[in-house]
Amino acid sequence: MAELGRGSAGLVLVTGDGVHLVTTNSIGMDLVGEVARLLGSEHIRSTRLGGDLTLWHAEDGPGKPRSGYPNPAASALAAEHGSPPVSGPAVVSGPIAHNSVFPLDAAEAERLVSRLRGGGAPQQAQDEDCTRHSPCREVLSLPAGQRESLLRLVPARLSDLGGDGIYVQFNDELVALLVAMAPDSSGRFQQAYPVLGHLADRWGTPHQDLLGRAIANTRADEVSVTKHDQPDHSPLYVLADQGVSGFAHILLRLEELLGGKLPNGSLVGIPREHQVVVVPFVRKRDVTAIRPLQNLVRDVGAKALDRVGDGVFWYYRGWLNPLGTLDDTPPDEFFAFADGLPD
Repeated sequence: MAELGRGSAGLVLVTGDGVHLVTTNSIGMDLVGEVARLLGSEHIRSTRLGGDLTLWHAEDGPGKPRSGYPNPAASALAAEHGSPPVSGPAVVSGPIAHNSVFPLDAAEAERLVSRLRGGGAPQQAQDEDCTRHSPCREVLSLPAGQRESLLRLVPARLSDLGGDGIYVQFNDELVALLVAMAPDSSGRFQQAYPVLGHLADRWGTPHQDLLGRAIANTRADEVSVTKHDQPDHSPLYVLADQGVSGFAHILLRLEELLGGKLPNGSLVGIPREHQVVVVPFVRKRDVTAIRPLQNLVRDVGAKALDRVGDGVFWYYRGWLNPLGTLDDTPPDEFFAFADGLPD
């Protein structure tokens, strides 16, 4: 790594091999515009690297590779995902722990570089003086009287977190991470800073109480609920969040948002970070909703920058049980449960 610089909307890491890393962690950030600015071209091409990372590079025109020096590091990443070689600088963007979680400080940059090179996330050393590292530095700067009112939950992937995060776990991959909202370094945008366990322990408040306060705070975030009646199964609901919490609080508040108990759980798809599609699991025939729900999730998330995945889940007792993608079939255990429901 060569240096850390500051872009117009977020921190940017410039590596020695000509690959930039930029977070999408500022609310209201124009990611495509920021990438185009970094690459110095309005003609840009993107390649999904899997998970939550995207590789961007410039072209001389639509479909015309850029002339100039080859970029071996970016080309290697592109080749792994079936894209042509890259010339000139490239950008890798990632929401880190799913949209507005981490500032890209030196430790986060090191973690991302390690991830891009196929390594695991390095263990961040615990500094006894929390004021010296992010995100504790920013969280500690918040007025004590306002601190709990600024707590929120945001979507995250468990694989992106260290061992000190505080979260509600949905399955082996997805969690709702506890953060505190605070202005970023520019003062123009709100940014979410993780509340780490060793910091929360200083406050003397149980982690579960902090999570409960964060859930209560999300009730101020607007969630639109649209119902679509279906002839062959229970209604389809589309829930969209207008705040920072995305599917994290939609799932935790699902019964509240739909206005009733869901004793058998629901069929759930999460095409985008701020959108959840739901079919309440009421009758045996609701199994027929799985395939159209899979198609819907795939189509909605296909071109979305905040795409989560193609899978459909059985959300039951707070856990997202995977039912598979279009290429999979649900497990036998799920059908055994469905057989016990009325027709």
